[in-house]
Parts: sequence; C-alpha cells; structure tokens
Amino acid sequence: MIYLDYSATTKTDSRVLKYFNVVSDKYFANANSRYKLGRMSKSAIKKAGRQILNTLGFNDHEIIYTSCATEANNLAIKGAIEALKGTKNRVITTSFEHSSIIAPINALQRKGLLVSIVRIDSHGQVDLTHLQELMNPDVGLVSIGSVNSEIGIRQPIEEIAKIAHASGALFHCDATQSIGKEIVPLHVADLVTFSAHKFYGIKGIGALIKRKGVALDAQLHGGSSTTIYRAGTPNTPLILSLWKALFQVYKKHEQKYAKVKSLNTYLRELLTKIPSVVINSPSEALPHILNFSLLGHSSRKVVEILSRQEIYISNHSACLSNTRKSLAVLALTGDEKRALSSLRVSLSPSTTKQELRKFVSALKKAGNSR
Repeated sequence: MIYLDYSATTKTDSRVLKYFNVVSDKYFANANSRYKLGRMSKSAIKKAGRQILNTLGFNDHEIIYTSCATEANNLAIKGAIEALKGTKNRVITTSFEHSSIIAPINALQRKGLLVSIVRIDSHGQVDLTHLQELMNPDVGLVSIGSVNSEIGIRQPIEEIAKIAHASGALFHCDATQSIGKEIVPLHVADLVTFSAHKFYGIKGIGALIKRKGVALDAQLHGGSSTTIYRAGTPNTPLILSLWKALFQVYKKHEQKYAKVKSLNTYLRELLTKIPSVVINSPSEALPHILNFSLLGHSSRKVVEILSRQEIYISNHSACLSNTRKSLAVLALTGDEKRALSSLRVSLSPSTTKQELRKFVSALKKAGNSR
C-alpha cells in the first residue's frame, strides 16, 4: 500500500493510541463532577489546555474543544457573527476556503448576512490591496485559512490580521492544514480552528482557540463543560490525546519539515517528465501538498485506477471528493481542463522516494489508459 493522502487524514500515532488507553483508564470520571475523581479529570484537561496553547504560541487565548474542525469552524463563524447582534453584518472570505467555512457562511447569508469575496493574485494569495478596499465598518469577520487544503497555498496571515484589526473586524483562521506541518504565527488571529486527525491524532477531537474577550454565541446548549461556549460532557481522554499528538508531531520538527520539502522537490522532478502533467501548486506552497493536473483525464477516474493498485491520492479535499472539478484550481488558473483533471498528493515524513517512484510509474500507465 502507498498512502499519499495525508491532508485528508493521518493514521493515528501508536504512541497516541497507547496514551489514550492509559488516560481512558485513569481519567474516566466526569470532569464536571465535584468529587475527587472528577476534579482529577478537570485538572488534567486544564493542564493539557495550557500545554496546547503554549506549544502553538498563544498567550492571550483560551481553548474550546470540539468534535472536529468542521464543528470548530461552524462555532467560530456562526458564534462570532451571532454575538455581534447585527451591529456588523458582513463577512469577508476567499474562493479557496474549505466547505466547512463556506457552508456556515452560506447558512448565515440566507438569513441576511452580507458576504464579500476577496480577490487572489496569480500566486493564489490574498490581494491585500483589495482586502483593504473591502474593509468597511460593517465587516464583522474576516475568515481566511492559513493554507489551502487542495493546492497548499499559504496565506499572509499576519498582514491579513493587521488589515482586519485596523478596521475593527475579527480575524478567523482555519489552521487545519498548518498545525502539525509548520510553525505559523497563529497568535495574530482572534479565532483559530483545527482537528487532531490531521496530525496523527484520533478522530473525534478538534478545537477552536479564541482570543480572550472575543464574544461568541454558543451553538450547543445544555449542561456545563470546559467553557461556556460549548455544552457537553468533556471527553477527557480525547482532549488529552490531542495534546499528546501535538507534542509528538512537533518533535524534531525541523528535520521532518526538511524531509517533506526534499520529497516535494523530488516528486516535482518526476512529474515534469510526464508531458501531460502541469503542476498547479506554486513552488512556495506548503511542501506537504502537491497539486497537479493530468490533462485530458478525469481526476476521479485516475483516483479509482490508482486505488485498485492500493495507491491512494485524492482529486480534491476529502469532503468534496465526489465533485467533478476543483473549484480551487479553477479559481487559481481559470482553466477548466486543469480543474477537471487535478489531483492532490499529500506527503508525510514517513513517505519514501521509492513510494513516489512507484506512484509516478502507475500514474504514467493511468495516463495512457482511456
């Protein structure tokens, strides 16, 4: 098996699984309970929260645990807009965002929210001049992800934050594709979202990191939890496993990043030898993601052909894998053919050059089939 879809999800680190089993046994009590066992669970959660915030470079934020990044994005967007009580009724976002950003914005738009789409430049980055032009007193939230999940394009989040804050707007950054892969100055954002399963953690746990003092309307009600912003019994073992996954993934980070960057360069070299391939990811994109188009071939068909050989890549983000074309590639290139034939390979430090050679060999054969 050759797995090259790490941006969709990662296999849980065995050390994280072992830790999860240990803490499931030790901290089984409800963290809301007032007796000793409950207080032990609550204390463990608080300690994990401090470690997570410290690891990610936050010192003026608090953490809200969710079931995944999708829930976190919904809470960030709906919660922030609803807390404004109509005083600011516009959101700015891009055409590059994940469906879990677009869907809650669309839901709010049907209720009267105004939405502005900021332009991107030829490299896929936000046009900061256009963003500045869009900023008006009615803008309550700017929601732009740190890295596009299909193409790997990084966004200048520090500059975006400055522009948003200068106009009195909040900045929400979906960092799902950044955390665990690189170190980003996420502390500039008011709201940051991510999910553990993207960095070898267990599925079912994500988080929204919120700047203290930012108002947020809860979306789940009933019963106390770790914060007032999300009801429900705290899942102590999953919360602790989130910290463990984060701790493990950032061990020897520079070494891991350098290896992935080297693999990306190697794969680019292999792909350029196929005449029908055009690479969509810019050279300055996050190296963990490489998007390209196999012109003249349906991306869904190529994924299916490779899957039969136990080689796993994707055509779009996993949440949009059934769509025919990549809207992100179309937005970047303006080319319908490239959008219809785009494919995404996502790498990890455990990927090998041998795997990449086998993948490219199989891709060539898939390109010759009709």
